[in-house]
Amino acid sequence: ANNPFKTVVEEIGKMLNLIKEEEKADIQQKAWCDKERKDTNEAIDEAKTSIRELENTISELNTTINDPSTGLLVQIENTEESLTENYNNQVSETKDRTEEEKAYQKDIANLVEAAALVDKAIHVLTKYYATVAKTLEAPAFMQVAKSAGRDDPAPPETWEDTYKGQSAEGSHSAIEMLGFIVKNTKAEEKKAHLDELASQHDYEDSMQGLKDSEAELQETLVDLKATLAEKAKELVMKNEDLVKTQAEFAALEAYLLKIKPGCDFITTHLETRQSARTKETASLTNAKDLLKGSAVYKQAEEASHQESLGECGDICNEVGEANVKCMACLAKVTVPGYCAGHPETKGC
Repeated sequence: ANNPFKTVVEEIGKMLNLIKEEEKADIQQKAWCDKERKDTNEAIDEAKTSIRELENTISELNTTINDPSTGLLVQIENTEESLTENYNNQVSETKDRTEEEKAYQKDIANLVEAAALVDKAIHVLTKYYATVAKTLEAPAFMQVAKSAGRDDPAPPETWEDTYKGQSAEGSHSAIEMLGFIVKNTKAEEKKAHLDELASQHDYEDSMQGLKDSEAELQETLVDLKATLAEKAKELVMKNEDLVKTQAEFAALEAYLLKIKPGCDFITTHLETRQSARTKETASLTNAKDLLKGSAVYKQAEEASHQESLGECGDICNEVGEANVKCMACLAKVTVPGYCAGHPETKGC
């Protein structure tokens, strides 16, 4: 018959093994909680640092782009306004220069025409006075004057006759006056040429300066717009990173809350559970030992063993279970056959 006490002992053994597995599971759970909490808290600290850095970077980028005094947008606006002003200055100065040049051309034409007219007048007068002088000096003219028998009356003492008329001295004075006018006209023409040349040079210098400034402004504008595009792109990426990091931060905190009940329990009660298991193991082990050492257990164990020997019980009890006769009987073979396979067996 089966030994019922053996079943009890086996169940006690299973309980002891279960206690060991529970102890192992608790230790593993505590180690897992400690590691998860440590790793998660480190990840939370890193996320907090990343969030602060991203927020600072985003703030700096917003300042770089939108500051009302120094931001890229206001710099671009100011540069575009400067370009518009530069263009308007070029148009205005070109218009003024065109009008000045037209006035210059008109003035020169007038001066040239005036000089030509005066030169013509000098030529006519010179020719005229030369003819008059020859007529006055002719002998026939002098004879006619004497034969007329008249003498011009003497003028009064208060008479101031400064008119030189067609005298040689008078003719020279008129021609000299016209020559003076021609000289002044030509001097004025020369000055007009010089003034025009200076104005043209000033215009060209000013336009060159405006062109150089325009090129610099256009280059600055291109650089500013490129920088703006780069910073705007970076700002979008940093905002996306911030949203992502904030989501990760929230998930990490939620994870800690999720594992908190179980981890708090195992952390708080691990030693108590270990102590209880130690006592339980000792009690079960003691019960097992007491049961296995009892006479009734031994009797039941022996009865079970004898039953397992079956028809070979008598032989095995007589010669001993280690003898070849017992072994051959249990194996249901002959003694020589068993010895052939197991020569070291007692009795072979």
